[in-house]
Amino acid sequence: MTDTTYSELLGTIDEFAGRLDLHEQVACLYGLIAPLLDRVEQEDEELSDEPVLSTADAVRGIHKAAAGEPTDVDAVHEQLTEVGLCYSEDQDPERHIVSQSAYASAAWLRLLAGRKLRTTRYLEGDEEDLIPPFAPSTFTQIVDLLAWTRSGQVYCHWEDATTAPEYDLPAAIRELQVMHLEITT
Repeated sequence: MTDTTYSELLGTIDEFAGRLDLHEQVACLYGLIAPLLDRVEQEDEELSDEPVLSTADAVRGIHKAAAGEPTDVDAVHEQLTEVGLCYSEDQDPERHIVSQSAYASAAWLRLLAGRKLRTTRYLEGDEEDLIPPFAPSTFTQIVDLLAWTRSGQVYCHWEDATTAPEYDLPAAIRELQVMHLEITT
């Protein structure tokens, strides 16, 4: 399959998502992200000198927010962006997957809240860079990141992946197809 197929599939997903109201989009995305949260929750490394929440508490906060329960979305978002930033700097691909999961969750939380949320001080001013900007909407930008994350790969723009043998574009496409089915059924 080519990068056009990936791009077209993202476009199809975006078109479908555009017919959903925000509540339906958020619920749909949570279903795609939820399986990744167990791995993020396992990370108990202290990432800052003054953490507001532990990573496990942040993941529990995501679950509470998804259930409509009150939660400090700013604190949860801040911890998730901290995890994303710290783990993205590691050379271990597994930690990059955790980073991508945290960033996707933070972007989801921002979509749910409908406003800018507090972020780690290291990312101030760069908050929009939590997820790759290549897809047409925030919804599909999250889905794009999830296709690579759920296929166990460090994110790569689909056009670049066609010429980089270390990336398995067909695996990302298969995951995108699976998510398409999950979204539309």
